[in-house]
Amino acid sequence: SAWNNVDPMFMRKHFMIGAWLTSLDNFTSGRLHTMLTSSFSHMDLKHLFNNMVGLYFFGSSIARTFGPGFLFQLYVTGALTGSVFYLAEKIFLAPRKEVFGGWKTPCLGASAAVNAIILLEIFLHPTKLLYLHLFIPVPAALMGVGLIGADLWRVKKGESRVSGSSHLGGALVAAAAFAEIKGWI
Repeated sequence: SAWNNVDPMFMRKHFMIGAWLTSLDNFTSGRLHTMLTSSFSHMDLKHLFNNMVGLYFFGSSIARTFGPGFLFQLYVTGALTGSVFYLAEKIFLAPRKEVFGGWKTPCLGASAAVNAIILLEIFLHPTKLLYLHLFIPVPAALMGVGLIGADLWRVKKGESRVSGSSHLGGALVAAAAFAEIKGWI
């Protein structure tokens, strides 16, 4: 398997925020590139698959409407902002203990970037029907409220395997992009 050839320490140092001494270690050690490269690594195939399904379906629509350059910029901005929100949560809210959700919890995955893309599509088309789990029709606005609400809950309860703070960083990017598209900012 290809996974057997991957050096875990190399991955921790270059494709995760945190995860080997403290959540801030890569940041304080000058490995700032992890704030972006973490959005290209995933914990497992399910994690990768879920993000790529969202990127494909919602990203295709954004790219058709605004062009691939806009989609790329939205992805990168969502990833970087998600990383900043993750670090802010670890600095100000995370428990100062070595449990999952505390200082030693890694951050990786495209979720913040994909969340920015999904939520921008929802903000642009709030009455559109989306299909939860590919089968259950849900109004886009309701799905958007559900996504943001779930992430607020994750931040409030802490110690989650999913970084609500990173997702909220992506939500902020989507809101800013929407406001700019509408000419509000």
